[in-house]
Amino acid sequence: MVMTMWTYLGQNFLIDAKIRTYIADKISALYQTSWCEALIEIWPGKGSITKLIHSISSHFFVIEKDSTLIPNLRSIIPNIQLIEGDVLDVDVEHLLKHHHIDSKKTFVSGNLPYYITSPILRKFFSEWKQDFAWGLFMVQDEVGQKVKYDAKKKSYLRWLLNFSYTVTYVKTVPAKAFKPAPKVKSCLIQLAMRQDILEIAWEKFISFLELFAPYSRKTVWAIQKMIKKKSDIKRHEIVPEGYICFEIPVALQKKRLEEMSREDITAILSQSP
Repeated sequence: MVMTMWTYLGQNFLIDAKIRTYIADKISALYQTSWCEALIEIWPGKGSITKLIHSISSHFFVIEKDSTLIPNLRSIIPNIQLIEGDVLDVDVEHLLKHHHIDSKKTFVSGNLPYYITSPILRKFFSEWKQDFAWGLFMVQDEVGQKVKYDAKKKSYLRWLLNFSYTVTYVKTVPAKAFKPAPKVKSCLIQLAMRQDILEIAWEKFISFLELFAPYSRKTVWAIQKMIKKKSDIKRHEIVPEGYICFEIPVALQKKRLEEMSREDITAILSQSP
């Protein structure tokens, strides 16, 4: 059986006209009210939303990996600024600087393939050097439920995204809205930059999450002691650098990671060398 490129890449094309219009209108409203200067669309597919939003911004960029879809995109919008390649490899920061555009004035959107949703979101919204204004994405419903700001459990990705952004679950999208239809439902999530951004050492934050996030049922103090004991017994094992340097304030020692606030995390990181 011959596998088409889009099947291999995990793309499910949005065919519901009402939802396409809803997405385009929402992008337009947020873009205009936020005084954005640039719009980036990831994985535009056949361009069904692209043709609805390309006129929103004079600085409109499209990033598409599937070479078989490029001719169609160029036929829809002849003067489109299209970057062909893997979005994870594209130097977006350099692209914006080349056009003298501030990332704080940049809106990012896309219908993300399920298998690389997390890496894409991390690339744009969880790196300390990047500070995009807004994001609106179609993702698997299960992912949207886990990363929204009021999720019951604070997962690793939820922590990364919501530290500098507020992630809102916007709308459920049924499988029948796509072709081919996925086996699960999807949803739209919105990312808005927080006004109260807390300054942290991002690499230290990543190290903290890598150590503590896998043990969500334990208190951070119990995790700290467990990791230290394990290292003392098995020093030949590679333990992430800085594993014993996290100072846990007494007031936080009985808390589990999912019970903590951003301010709690900031307090731990600021007291740790």
